[in-house]
Amino acid sequence: MGQFTAETYRGVDLRWEHQGYFGNGSVEGLFDSLRGRPAIVAGNGRGVFEEFEQVSRATNAVVFAANDVGMYLPQVDHFVSLHPTKLKKWVEIRRDKFSRPIGNLDFKVHSHGATKGCDYDWQDLTPLMSLSGYFAAQIAYLMGCDPIILCGCPGDATPRFFETKCENSAYENSQDQIKKEMVFKPEFKKVIRSCSGWSKRYFGGV
Repeated sequence: MGQFTAETYRGVDLRWEHQGYFGNGSVEGLFDSLRGRPAIVAGNGRGVFEEFEQVSRATNAVVFAANDVGMYLPQVDHFVSLHPTKLKKWVEIRRDKFSRPIGNLDFKVHSHGATKGCDYDWQDLTPLMSLSGYFAAQIAYLMGCDPIILCGCPGDATPRFFETKCENSAYENSQDQIKKEMVFKPEFKKVIRSCSGWSKRYFGGV
């Protein structure tokens, strides 16, 4: 577990440090709580459901669902998003007792920015990845997961599962951010694998 001192990082007073990350929020109890457990991080890229099915059959993994896809997966252990207002609605839909059966309901909710119904607020997480899927991977890493397998997180112009063409240009900046981040965190890069896209070429396949 990190040393929780009054560190100042990039001009912001932060309460905890762990594995090269800094932040606020009551999340310290999560650090290394899943040490050595495999994790699946499911994003919104096209093909996520097929990739998830293949990987989940082969592993007894903890599932981190990022954004919309968390409404549909048969298993979700941690529901994660950088969009707390939308996350609240997605969680409500998954938990709606009148919805079609979609699997387990005993999951934890994580965001960056407090919202009602959020179990963990990764406030001021520094550095913070710009896409929710990689934010979920950060949480899995801080919780000690190994390996961390990306499904539907191609990190490129692959459309999201509900699109006919890519409408999200954030990946263009995220690739540079990821490459710079992994220079400083080679242990993080070492535990990540991906099922498709640019991230598979960069991190390596399953």
